[in-house]
Amino acid sequence: MFSHTRTAVTSALVVAAIIAGLTAPSFADTKDDLERQKKEASGAAQDAKKDLDASTKEFAEAAAALQAAQAKLGAAQAELASTRGKVVVATAFDAQMQTKLEQSQAELEAARSELDKGEKRVVRSARSVEDFAVQDYLEGDRGLRALSGLLQGEDPSTYGEQISLNGSVSDQQVATMQRLEATRVILKLNRQKVQKLRDKVKAQRAEAAANLVEKQRLESAAETQTAQVADLVTVSADAEATAATARAEDDRRYQEQLAEAARVEAELKKLAEEELRKARERAAREAARKARGDTSPDPEPPTGDTGGTLTRPVSGPITSPYGMRVHPITGVYKLHDGMDFGVPCGTPVKAAASGTIIQQYFNGAYGNRIILNNGVKRGVNVVTTYNHLTRFALKAGATVERGQVIGYSGSTGYSTGCHLHFMVLTNGKTVNPAGWL
Repeated sequence: MFSHTRTAVTSALVVAAIIAGLTAPSFADTKDDLERQKKEASGAAQDAKKDLDASTKEFAEAAAALQAAQAKLGAAQAELASTRGKVVVATAFDAQMQTKLEQSQAELEAARSELDKGEKRVVRSARSVEDFAVQDYLEGDRGLRALSGLLQGEDPSTYGEQISLNGSVSDQQVATMQRLEATRVILKLNRQKVQKLRDKVKAQRAEAAANLVEKQRLESAAETQTAQVADLVTVSADAEATAATARAEDDRRYQEQLAEAARVEAELKKLAEEELRKARERAAREAARKARGDTSPDPEPPTGDTGGTLTRPVSGPITSPYGMRVHPITGVYKLHDGMDFGVPCGTPVKAAASGTIIQQYFNGAYGNRIILNNGVKRGVNVVTTYNHLTRFALKAGATVERGQVIGYSGSTGYSTGCHLHFMVLTNGKTVNPAGWL
């Protein structure tokens, strides 16, 4: 809505500029009124339009700054959220690692205790075997001693008891040696288990330490990013406030000039009606002269030439036609009120038809522009404008012929590059130039 109303006031302010600079002979009878309009309305409107253009540019810059700040803020917030998520994961992993480490430590202590017990069992079993070995050595073979006693006349029952005792002692020795060997095997396994648990605890401690370092790094990064987000929130808020202020100022100036611009637009409509009335009167006078056979020229010649079409002001491709579009600088969807020709800066710009330069000046949006009154064509008053010029070739008030150089293309005002913005106005209203070329 706002872009449409701005377009309306822009058209009205162009009307004010046209009225302020009219010097063509066909408007001679209203010159005094137009001078008054210039002093009372057009000057103020023109100044306001320049201010409006500047304010619009300020708003565009503020809006761009706001968009950039919001983009940075969004990225910073996303990064902070990601970092905080990683901190949560690292914290949970740290707790998990601590639990595992405690379990592994307990297993290691239990294995060490069992290893100590096993080592003691091995020592005891080894001593028992040593004792049997020493006793056998000192006592000799028990079977031989029993046989010797029987031969020497001992009771045969004693012999039997000694032989039985000898078998029992041998069995006990074998069992003791077997336990010793088994204890040694278990001891070896326990030692391997302890070593594995030591390696496991060592690896878990290293992993936990690395995770702790990463957790501390992430927490530090989160603190830094939190501060950055806070700063960006402030920057974004400031940019938003600046953009809002620029928009409010833009709207305020627009509202102040809207009523006056509407009044001036009405004046232009009346003026166009007057021009058309004079054209009809000239036609009537010419018919009367022809009827009388009078060949004298009309005392009030028309503005411009008799051609019903316009010629292209430059030779170049059309890069942006007339119609609604997103403005390349402000980003606002609005009417592109002319036709853009893609030509290098400094290209000679020619009058699309004969006429009178009623005004040429610098405008914040259109840059250096020429407003050329081309008179009445197809029953309407035609005015052409040439915008974003590098410089002018003539002065305001000059009468020009179709195809005559009046200026040089450029990129002044609101422009993204060298080109010519060509406009056609009929009875004060912008129309599509394609219908006239």
